[in-house]
Amino acid sequence: MSTQIKPCPFCGSKDVEAFAQDKDDCHFRSAIVHCHSCDARSAQMVGANKINMAIAAWNKRVGEAAQ
Repeated sequence: MSTQIKPCPFCGSKDVEAFAQDKDDCHFRSAIVHCHSCDARSAQMVGANKINMAIAAWNKRVGEAAQ
């Protein structure tokens, strides 16, 4: 699984970051990908591989062939 984060699908910015939220942000301590330019966010992921799952969700694009 690739951990490279694609640019934002909404604004095209490359200023995106994957991170696990702390307890103050989310009591489940989920992981998300966040665009710092337009504030878009991926779905929240939980579990042992949550960062990679958030990146995979963010990187999924409609119409692209499955990789």
